[in-house]
Amino acid sequence: MDVIIMAGGKGSRLGGVKKYFLEICNRKLIEVSLEVALSLGIDGRIVVCARSEDVPLIKSLKKVDVVECPGIDYVTDLAYILEKARFPVLVLPADIPFLTVDAVKSFLDKVTNSKADVVTLAICKDGVCRESGISLFRRSKGTWENIYFEESKELRDIDTVEDLLWAKSQCGSMEGTEKLE
Repeated sequence: MDVIIMAGGKGSRLGGVKKYFLEICNRKLIEVSLEVALSLGIDGRIVVCARSEDVPLIKSLKKVDVVECPGIDYVTDLAYILEKARFPVLVLPADIPFLTVDAVKSFLDKVTNSKADVVTLAICKDGVCRESGISLFRRSKGTWENIYFEESKELRDIDTVEDLLWAKSQCGSMEGTEKLE
């Protein structure tokens, strides 16, 4: 299985900040996703989908393949990178500061019960659910299913200034933690 990390966003809700390079608890957001991908022990490639201006920066972080994606929007970038993928593919976002290997493994365990071609982790809070950016693609197109998880610290992403402030407020509870497991 290959892992694709989506890091081509514009960060428009954060005023154009490259959020995957934001530091939360002394770690860049993209480093969290890369560490989780590397720790999954998956036999396959780790590929980061990035905008052209960010390719050199991402290449300097870890030994991963970096693909220059169009940078138009998430759906366009995802379709572009999936054309180059070897299936199955696990897609991870680069904006979840407290993502853990256990959270991703829990999702993958639930995926085994699905026959859908595309399975997405949906996060629910107060009865409202939304896609998280974590998906397993068995093929690039076909049937789709959401698997629902309650919102938790490990699955909360950074989209707004409020999300960023919340994440930074959590750092005291993460002191001394060098590696997310």
